[in-house]
Amino acid sequence: MAGEGGLLRLLYFMYYGSSAAWFPFFNVYLQQIGLSGLQIGALAGLRPAVTVVSQPLWGVVADLWGRRRTLLLTALLGAVAVLGFSWRGGFWFFAGWSVVYAFLSNPTGPLIDSLALDYLEREQDLSYGHLRMWGAIGWAVLAYVAGRAISGRDIRLIFVFGAVAMLAGWALALRTSRPTGEFAGALGRNWRDLGPLLRNRRLLVFLALVTLNQVGASAVFGFFSIYMNDLGASSRLIGLAYGIQGMSELPVYLIAAAILGRIGPARTLVLAFLLMAIRPLLYSFISQPVPAVALELLHGTFSLFLVASVEYVNRLVPRAWRATGQALFWAAHMGAGAILGNLLSGFLYDQLGIQGMYRVCGLLILVVALAAWLALRRDGAPAKEQVPASSP
Repeated sequence: MAGEGGLLRLLYFMYYGSSAAWFPFFNVYLQQIGLSGLQIGALAGLRPAVTVVSQPLWGVVADLWGRRRTLLLTALLGAVAVLGFSWRGGFWFFAGWSVVYAFLSNPTGPLIDSLALDYLEREQDLSYGHLRMWGAIGWAVLAYVAGRAISGRDIRLIFVFGAVAMLAGWALALRTSRPTGEFAGALGRNWRDLGPLLRNRRLLVFLALVTLNQVGASAVFGFFSIYMNDLGASSRLIGLAYGIQGMSELPVYLIAAAILGRIGPARTLVLAFLLMAIRPLLYSFISQPVPAVALELLHGTFSLFLVASVEYVNRLVPRAWRATGQALFWAAHMGAGAILGNLLSGFLYDQLGIQGMYRVCGLLILVVALAAWLALRRDGAPAKEQVPASSP
């Protein structure tokens, strides 16, 4: 089991490292080839638009066909697809390729989470945060390495870094053990079990809150590199900022289990929403790159949100539909919320400038935090929802 845990740690490292190698610099790349802020926002919205549909579909496929088997397929296809962005096409090429990439690669994250949660049921001396923190390490390391590597070189090297890291993740997933029993997937599983899950009121309220939060938070993730570029930061400084983001997550992952155990996932979510509002509000007043880099120490608040969300969903969803539950979370967070958020961010950027955009988005997250407190204040530490699950 120690070997399996080590493979999962490295898998998180490579998967999030792959994203960090190219995604932080992608909007700068699009800006360099002449796309407008609204076009960049529209492209950023296309990927999550596909996620809304593809994530639940891939989640059901994984629960029926096998989580590990589905992970191997999506990781391999994602590694190939990321290279396509290196072709210098126009807006419509990137629009089409973003759809292809999102459909093929987006399920990889929740599938890794599902395998990790399966493993943690067998090895309860660890927490999700202790495994997931290696994704933050991978993000920090490869964002910094990629930022230094592209300095003075063709920025399209980021896509090569991303593809190589994802292929390494695929090779690691290939070495994980084959699940047995209910974790292996079963084509004969009773589809009627899915209905009560999709009608679960608490789950639906949670998904709505996550969506609204991401509408405000999308500007933090999607436009930060443009923000730094507008402040006059070099590519090395931008890479350093993303490296600090990853490192700031580490202590949060280590203490997240203690916070969850003390106040429960629901109240932890409210706390995370409040903390997440601080960063964009401060961005709206900072006009120098170095203070902006230092502010990335607050990025760990996102980690608290992520751990609380994964745990909240895990307590509501039966084990047989675990991948589906996590996919629904990703569809709301990185799908519906990101669609609206990126479009709103692009519009606000064109109309108000980068700092005005961040001020509006920060205030929006504060409103979501209040709504979450009103909706979840009585939902301290929910037990697993009693949704029936058939034996595979």
